[in-house]
Amino acid sequence: MKKYITKILACSLLVSVMACETTELDLLANPTQVSQDQLDPQNLFDNIQLSFRGFVSATAGFSSFTSEVTRQYAMQGSSIYAGAYSPTTFNGIWSTAYAGILQDIKALENVPNPENYEYHIGVSKIMKAYVLFTLVDLFGDVPYEDALMGETVANPTLSDQVLVYQAAFAELNAGRELMQSPAGVEPLNDFYYGDDAAANWVVAANSIELRTLNNARMAASELGIDIPARITTLLNGDLIDTAEEDLQFNYFANRQNPNTRHPAYTSNYEASASGYLANFLMWEMTGEKGFDDPRLRYYFYRQDTDATNEDVFTLGCAFQSAPGHYSALSSIYTSNDLPFCTADAARGYWGRDHGNDDGIPPDDQKRTVWGAYPAGGLFDAGQDEHVQNEGEDGLLGAGIEPILMSSHIAFIKAEIALVMGIGNAEAALEDGMRFSIDKVVNFGDIDGSTSVGSGLTFSDFFPSTGFINNYVQFVMDAFAAADATGKLDIVMKEHHIASFGNGLEVYNAYRRTGFPSNMQPSLNPNPGDFYRSAFYPANSVNNNVNISQAEVSRQVFWDKNPAGFIN
Repeated sequence: MKKYITKILACSLLVSVMACETTELDLLANPTQVSQDQLDPQNLFDNIQLSFRGFVSATAGFSSFTSEVTRQYAMQGSSIYAGAYSPTTFNGIWSTAYAGILQDIKALENVPNPENYEYHIGVSKIMKAYVLFTLVDLFGDVPYEDALMGETVANPTLSDQVLVYQAAFAELNAGRELMQSPAGVEPLNDFYYGDDAAANWVVAANSIELRTLNNARMAASELGIDIPARITTLLNGDLIDTAEEDLQFNYFANRQNPNTRHPAYTSNYEASASGYLANFLMWEMTGEKGFDDPRLRYYFYRQDTDATNEDVFTLGCAFQSAPGHYSALSSIYTSNDLPFCTADAARGYWGRDHGNDDGIPPDDQKRTVWGAYPAGGLFDAGQDEHVQNEGEDGLLGAGIEPILMSSHIAFIKAEIALVMGIGNAEAALEDGMRFSIDKVVNFGDIDGSTSVGSGLTFSDFFPSTGFINNYVQFVMDAFAAADATGKLDIVMKEHHIASFGNGLEVYNAYRRTGFPSNMQPSLNPNPGDFYRSAFYPANSVNNNVNISQAEVSRQVFWDKNPAGFIN
């Protein structure tokens, strides 16, 4: 199956470049351009799956924006929120959803003899639900009731976001029902779970429902759902709790004709490096606890292991003092202060601070780049070498798009236990950490015998079982000693660390809980309103008389926290 998927991808996938507004996928000849009776449901299903990949993409879909505002990647467009993004930033996300995924799903649902394609339609409905939930989470009110009607309704109106959420739950239920025992032909490809995967899609649907109900728990009356009762039922059922059940898109190592690699690999392992990783996330994993995170060398690859001897042209911030307002926050675990300029200059963890909008110096071969997980890059064993080598390093881009993982579900369970009193928060927190660490340190079958000189190999830098256990125990001890607020802060901190490559989960969690409480502030002490929601896309506002631009301070219906709750 894997070889066949690789062949299909080699015929269809052109990985998008790193830019929030870029989702030109060039995946397949668009099957919606032919008449309904000429549609090939198999190709149409492939197209839906690949477009869904583009929608969630860590570098070109919604995960790029959400990762930047939550300090996984550096927000560098401006030191004030209003200038960091523009309405054009969101054109690609919107068009991938409406002109791509949702339109293709509508076409698939109307193929002749749809009963022969229950697997295809079932999975598509689960994806449709996820897309609708996400559009609301990002924008609030969005077109739904009179959307996708072509020239019949050229200017669809905005539907109430609660109604859209309710419709998404209905689609999720319908898709899950079809996947219980789908009839008809099997799909040629399932790019997420592979062969014989209907049961995994049911588990994925259950897990999507759990995370969405938890997200909307403060708006139960508006949705008309007994959320505690439904959550209890889901917790007693089958949820994602193994690596095999993780909802992820799998990339491959083909470089050209077309490029099937993780887009972050393409953006950093060819001729240049694109974008910056967030100093805050790297500091969380190097300095905040006073020892390194077991996942550190898998997440990040250092091209230059000592940034202390740089000059004003390559690392200008090293010649400045940290902003005074940074001193107001420090670690939730120790007394370590927040990072400034680099996460750890002495060891070369070199990213950017939140809201650093300085120009780009000649540092392509110096800045820290994505490592083995999830981008399929190079494991960091202190090689101290740059990786702009025309895609010859590491796992060659055979990474993943982590959409909903066992670790996410475990942290959600811990949150539910703390705020709703359902379940065991301590056990779920430990599960979340161990699921994440196990996923990362076993990722990609990295060859431990690879030499790095001085008689050392990669395996000398792999975290031991004892080291992993010490990390987990450190966090569990802090959790046991914390009050109720502190416990939730710790859960969200570990959730933040484990979610590298998926900004949506932590963006929703940050708006929902306000944690982690010590998020690095913007360099500007007065950055303006945080993005409680996104701008409506420029293309939609400019071309649809029924959509007007809205303030980013507006809150989606489930965000019941006060203004200024987060920054």
